[in-house]
Amino acid sequence: MAVIIRQAGPGDEPAVVDLIQELAVTFDCPTTIDEHYVRHFLASPVSDVLLAFDDDAAVGLLSYAMVPGLFHAADSGLIESLVIAEGRRGEGIGRQLLQTAVRLLEEAGCAEISVSTGADNEAAQKLYFDAGLTEASVLLEKHVER
Repeated sequence: MAVIIRQAGPGDEPAVVDLIQELAVTFDCPTTIDEHYVRHFLASPVSDVLLAFDDDAAVGLLSYAMVPGLFHAADSGLIESLVIAEGRRGEGIGRQLLQTAVRLLEEAGCAEISVSTGADNEAAQKLYFDAGLTEASVLLEKHVER
């Protein structure tokens, strides 16, 4: 059966939590995500989650946001997270999720689409370059203790 990509909605919170927790394990970085926060994220008018399903199993996730951008006087699309379930990587699921997100963001009128990934994550960089994204800036960040 083909993988189906759709926007997350009510009832998908456990799948989102599981996939984000898998991403946290992959990067050895803890997360405090829970179903309550997923509902909060999905209720935001600027953020959304795409899920990839194979039968009834969620096998991938891409989260994104559209935020107002002053420079372009238009929204900017920000791809936040992309994770594919262990054992399903390398099947093109990430490519399908990314293509869907780029199409949705372009159709929504975003002036630019951005994503960040680890400097040593060559597989993700290749995926993003293949989708037409280019290296345009340096991302600096500070993680704040909560």
